Amino acid sequence: MKKSKAIIETELKKHLSRVQQEICGKGPKEVWVRLNANVATFCSYEPLAPYEKYLLSIPGGEEEVMRLRQKVGEHIKPRVCSDIETITGVKVLSIISKLCLKSNTLFGAILFHENFD
Repeated sequence: MKKSKAIIETELKKHLSRVQQEICGKGPKEVWVRLNANVATFCSYEPLAPYEKYLLSIPGGEEEVMRLRQKVGEHIKPRVCSDIETITGVKVLSIISKLCLKSNTLFGAILFHENFD
Protein backbone atom coordinates (compact mmCIF):
# COMPACT_ATOMS: atom_id res chain seq x y z
CA MET A 1 0.00 0.00 0.00
CA LYS A 2 1.29 3.43 -0.96
CA LYS A 3 1.85 6.01 1.75
CA SER A 4 -0.13 9.23 1.62
CA LYS A 5 1.64 12.50 0.82
CA ALA A 6 0.98 13.72 4.38
CA ILE A 7 2.67 10.64 5.89
CA ILE A 8 5.66 10.97 3.56
CA GLU A 9 6.01 14.67 4.41
CA THR A 10 5.94 13.87 8.13
CA GLU A 11 8.50 11.08 7.80
CA LEU A 12 10.81 13.25 5.68
CA LYS A 13 10.52 16.07 8.20
CA LYS A 14 11.52 13.72 11.04
CA HIS A 15 14.39 12.29 9.02
CA LEU A 16 15.83 15.69 8.06
CA SER A 17 15.68 16.80 11.71
CA ARG A 18 17.34 13.58 12.88
CA VAL A 19 20.20 13.89 10.35
CA GLN A 20 20.80 17.51 11.39
CA GLN A 21 20.90 16.50 15.06
CA GLU A 22 23.21 13.57 14.37
CA ILE A 23 25.70 15.65 12.38
CA CYS A 24 25.66 18.94 14.30
CA GLY A 25 24.72 17.83 17.79
CA LYS A 26 21.49 19.80 17.70
CA GLY A 27 18.41 19.72 15.55
CA PRO A 28 16.79 22.68 13.82
CA LYS A 29 14.11 24.71 15.57
CA GLU A 30 11.52 23.83 12.94
CA VAL A 31 11.35 21.93 9.63
CA TRP A 32 8.66 21.81 6.99
CA VAL A 33 8.42 19.58 3.91
CA ARG A 34 5.94 19.81 1.03
CA LEU A 35 5.44 17.33 -1.81
CA ASN A 36 4.25 18.52 -5.19
CA ALA A 37 4.28 16.15 -8.18
CA ASN A 38 7.82 14.70 -8.15
CA VAL A 39 9.50 17.38 -6.03
CA ALA A 40 9.75 17.76 -2.26
CA THR A 41 10.69 21.20 -1.00
CA PHE A 42 11.97 21.68 2.52
CA CYS A 43 12.98 24.44 4.88
CA SER A 44 14.85 24.13 8.17
CA TYR A 45 14.83 27.07 10.59
CA GLU A 46 17.81 27.75 12.86
CA PRO A 47 19.93 24.80 11.71
CA LEU A 48 23.25 26.33 12.77
CA ALA A 49 25.11 24.50 15.52
CA PRO A 50 26.77 26.43 18.36
CA TYR A 51 30.25 25.92 16.83
CA GLU A 52 28.99 27.36 13.52
CA LYS A 53 27.56 30.41 15.29
CA TYR A 54 30.93 30.88 16.96
CA LEU A 55 32.75 30.61 13.63
CA LEU A 56 30.47 33.30 12.21
CA SER A 57 31.74 35.70 14.87
CA ILE A 58 35.38 35.47 13.73
CA PRO A 59 37.02 36.85 10.57
CA GLY A 60 36.61 34.41 7.67
CA GLY A 61 34.01 32.48 9.62
CA GLU A 62 31.30 32.58 6.94
CA GLU A 63 33.58 30.90 4.41
CA GLU A 64 34.62 28.30 6.97
CA VAL A 65 31.01 27.43 7.86
CA MET A 66 30.11 27.08 4.18
CA ARG A 67 33.22 24.96 3.49
CA LEU A 68 32.45 22.64 6.41
CA ARG A 69 28.78 22.31 5.42
CA GLN A 70 29.76 21.49 1.83
CA LYS A 71 32.26 18.83 2.94
CA VAL A 72 29.78 17.22 5.35
CA GLY A 73 27.06 17.37 2.69
CA GLU A 74 29.24 15.55 0.16
CA HIS A 75 29.93 12.83 2.71
CA ILE A 76 26.34 12.21 3.89
CA LYS A 77 24.46 12.74 0.61
CA PRO A 78 24.55 9.08 -0.54
CA ARG A 79 23.16 7.88 2.81
CA VAL A 80 20.50 10.60 2.91
CA CYS A 81 19.39 9.71 -0.64
CA SER A 82 19.17 6.03 0.31
CA ASP A 83 17.20 6.82 3.47
CA ILE A 84 14.79 9.06 1.56
CA GLU A 85 14.27 6.35 -1.06
CA THR A 86 13.46 3.89 1.75
CA ILE A 87 10.97 6.34 3.28
CA THR A 88 9.23 7.21 0.01
CA GLY A 89 9.67 4.07 -2.07
CA VAL A 90 10.74 6.32 -4.98
CA LYS A 91 14.21 6.84 -6.47
CA VAL A 92 15.87 10.18 -5.67
CA LEU A 93 17.36 11.84 -8.75
CA SER A 94 18.82 14.91 -7.06
CA ILE A 95 18.96 16.86 -3.81
CA ILE A 96 19.94 20.50 -3.64
CA SER A 97 20.11 22.77 -0.61
CA LYS A 98 21.21 26.27 0.24
CA LEU A 99 22.15 27.63 3.65
CA CYS A 100 21.35 31.29 4.21
CA LEU A 101 23.60 32.46 7.03
CA LYS A 102 21.90 35.84 7.45
CA SER A 103 18.51 34.27 8.22
CA ASN A 104 19.89 31.02 9.72
CA THR A 105 17.72 29.01 7.34
CA LEU A 106 18.44 25.94 5.21
CA PHE A 107 16.16 25.35 2.24
CA GLY A 108 16.18 22.95 -0.66
CA ALA A 109 14.48 20.50 -2.95
CA ILE A 110 14.50 16.79 -3.65
CA LEU A 111 13.75 15.63 -7.21
CA PHE A 112 12.18 12.17 -7.47
CA HIS A 113 11.91 9.78 -10.41
CA GLU A 114 8.12 9.50 -10.09
CA ASN A 115 5.20 11.76 -9.14
CA PHE A 116 3.42 11.37 -5.82
CA ASP A 117 0.06 12.51 -7.20
